[in-house]
Order: sequence, then structure tokens, then C-alpha cells
Amino acid sequence: MQQLLFSKRNRVEWEEVLDPKLSGPNQALVRPLAVARCDLDLPILRGQTLFRPPFPLGHEFVGEIIETSEELSSLFPKGMRVAVPFQISCGHCANCETGLTKSCSTVPHTSAYGMGKGAKEFGGAISDSVLVPYAKEMLIPFSNKTDPAAIASISDNIVEAWKLVGMHLKQNKNRSVLVLGGFASSIGLYTAALAKHMGAAELVYMDTDKKRLQIAESYGVKVEQVTSFPKSFGKFDIIADANGTAEGWDCGLRSLGIEGEFGSASIFWTNSIPIPYLELYNNGATIRLGRVRSREWIPEILRLVEEEGFDPSKVTTRKASWSEAADAFLEEETKLIVVR
Repeated sequence: MQQLLFSKRNRVEWEEVLDPKLSGPNQALVRPLAVARCDLDLPILRGQTLFRPPFPLGHEFVGEIIETSEELSSLFPKGMRVAVPFQISCGHCANCETGLTKSCSTVPHTSAYGMGKGAKEFGGAISDSVLVPYAKEMLIPFSNKTDPAAIASISDNIVEAWKLVGMHLKQNKNRSVLVLGGFASSIGLYTAALAKHMGAAELVYMDTDKKRLQIAESYGVKVEQVTSFPKSFGKFDIIADANGTAEGWDCGLRSLGIEGEFGSASIFWTNSIPIPYLELYNNGATIRLGRVRSREWIPEILRLVEEEGFDPSKVTTRKASWSEAADAFLEEETKLIVVR
């Protein structure tokens, strides 16, 4: 079969590899139907991260069942549509059983499709088929009425929105939210859209990019266009940082209200990013950093999509065909979805 390989900086190419095969119980082969380019993928391809080629690409995807091990055939029949967490997890180790499937101890740390060392073992989603090793624990069925392209990013960038605002608004929607858009371009927009859907008491999306601001406005979100991020911008109960710059980071922290919640999707490739410590200490603050819990949070988003009508699709700025994937993956775009 063919899969798309990140071969060196600013270069991707199709390569011919052996088809994955079922080799034991509790496995499934999934045919990707829609693959989203993660906000982190472009920096990876441009050599701006610590990820080094070569490895196959594609970790945000949904697909359909091709084949399963015999004992799963009735649970996951051929043709069933499924969301696939990008993080590999067994479901039964101590970490998995406490809701930390992102750090499953059965597989090497941070094992995932389409990213780094894990991709060399588990493959990438821009391929003809993907092997899911712990199928019963990992796979999440979704309705045939749901557009695969609309939720292609559900395993990572959309569930980032749950991390940043969803879990807080589920507990109490009567809270104010400031979303700082930027380098994590689709995450900021998914977050603004989710906060609007869940009924945040006050919501502002701040960004320097006019096109992203227009997408946020299309969801009915109040926007604030800036040429650079201010030192602070009012006081909010929840700050969702998707900006990716030191200025945005500092603005978000200084805009946090009393006992506020600050969450970030930004990744700084350093251990030396400063915080306004004394200000945060005096006001009280919770800072949430880290990788998403893909397997745990996909059902939360899927329920909002299928039962409440939450629509992530307006964040998509380009759909490319499978044959266009190699060129499209290198192009500047807020949210790219590759579809069969």
C-alpha cells in the first residue's frame, strides 16, 4: 500500500509499504476516510520542532472498519465508521484505568500515529489502512449521518477545545472566556466555537489574523482584532491560549481573573518560559498544560456533535483529495482536511 512519508524538512512523499495485517486478538484494520492536518504538523514539516524525519504522517483521522480479529466482528462490523484516538493505549494498565491513556505504560511513552518514533511502529493515517492494536479499548463508533470531514480533527485539535474550555463550562457555563488565537490556528477557533455552543456568559476571541477572526465571527463570537497582543485585556474566568508566542502567553496570564483557569495549547520548545508569578499568586490561578486525553475526551465532543448539533466544520478552510495530499500538507492553511 502507499503511505505519505515526512522524508526531510519541507518534503513529503508517497512510499510503498507492506499492508498491515492482523496478528492476534483485539485488533482492527481501519481505512481512513478523512484526515486532518494538525496545527503542529506544519511546524514539524518546517523543522521548527524536536520531531525528526523520517516517519509517516497523519494522526487526526476517522475511518471505517475493513477487518477485525474474529472475536470483534460483531462489535465492529465491516464498514462501521469509527473515530480513532491518535494516542496508542491498552485500556487496562494503571495509567489507562485512571484516565491517562495518553501515557499508557504498555507501549513506549507518547506512542501515536503519524508523529515521531511512534509513527515508525504504528504508521500514519494518510495510508490505505491503519492497524489498531487495542481495538476494543480504542475505537469509538460514530453515526453514518455524521460527516467524516467535519470531525476528522476530533482525536486531537477538537478535543483540545474540551481541555481548554469544555470541561470548565460543563461544570459552570456562567463564566467568561477569552480565547487567544494564533499559531495553534484551528485549536483557537474550535475553542471559540465550543465555548459559544456551550453558552459561556461572555466570550471574546482575540487574534491578529483577519481570516481567522472572520471564522470566529461566523460562529457568532465577539472578536477583537489586534496588531500585537497587549500586556493584558480585562479579567476573565477562563483563558484559552492558542497563540504560541511569548506575548500571547503573557497577555493571557495577566488577563486571568480571581481564581481563574488558564489552559494552553501552545508548545514552547524550552524550559524557560516566564510567568507573572506574584500576580498569579495574589489572585489565585490554575494553569493547565499538557497533551490531550484523546480516548477519554472524544466521546464528549462526539455527543455534542451528534446530540446537540455542535458543528466544527466551519473551521475547515480547505479540503484536498487523497491524490493532492502530498502538496496540500506543505501549504499554509488554517485547517486542511484530506478526504477520499
